Amino acid sequence: MSNRETLKAELKKLSAKALEAKMDLHDLSEELPINWTSIMAVAQKAHDAFAELERKSHDLKSLENT
Repeated sequence: MSNRETLKAELKKLSAKALEAKMDLHDLSEELPINWTSIMAVAQKAHDAFAELERKSHDLKSLENT
């Protein structure tokens, strides 16, 4: 598998992971004030997932521009 195909496969997985983290954050917000103590952990998980997705997207764009 080429680097481009590998990155696209990783992006697909990361996108699903980011979507799941987004939904976890959304679900938590609807349940507040229940589990309010987990706000930081759930938000950090969502932040990390989207940051990783953005990094890999930039990697793919860089690879396609070379």
